Amino acid sequence: MKRSRLPHLVSFIALVLVFASFNGCKMHESGVTVDSLLADEGPTSESWNPVMYINENGLPRLVLTAEYMAQYETVDSTYMVLSALTETTGRVRVDIFDANGDSSATVFSNRITYFDKERRFVADGDVIVNAKDNRHIFAEHLAWSEQTERIRTPGFSTIQTPKQTLSGYGLDADENLIDFSMENVTGTVISDEQ
Repeated sequence: MKRSRLPHLVSFIALVLVFASFNGCKMHESGVTVDSLLADEGPTSESWNPVMYINENGLPRLVLTAEYMAQYETVDSTYMVLSALTETTGRVRVDIFDANGDSSATVFSNRITYFDKERRFVADGDVIVNAKDNRHIFAEHLAWSEQTERIRTPGFSTIQTPKQTLSGYGLDADENLIDFSMENVTGTVISDEQ
């Protein structure tokens, strides 16, 4: 007499389904997805003592130097935060070059955030800008856009040139600090007339 394999097959399938349902739930609970990685607030990569070069048409546009860099990626942007390792060590330095590849300005700051897609950076903490012809900006917060070639400080800042020292709010200046405007200005201007 032949035995039917059907009861054994049904038992085996039931056992597999029970096992798969327990393991399936566990896999979904602890699985890593692209969305879970993007939702993570930590950096996607880190680097120590980085030097970042940005070129345009074969000429230098920016050189960023720092002790530490963390790169973050979100659904709609990629940005890098450059800083010193501690509050008492070095500062972040950005060398800006004009369209001809000549040095335009140098920025020193405690921290700089560079937004890759927008091609701009935001400097925070004891910001100093040194431009050609002995021109300087001193501020706590500053934004620079590569596309507009403009420097902006939404808060208080001081701009110093060979003939004037002006302090105020809302500075909007070109990279060379020649064409600029401010609000609520106070300062000193040296006249050419004697």
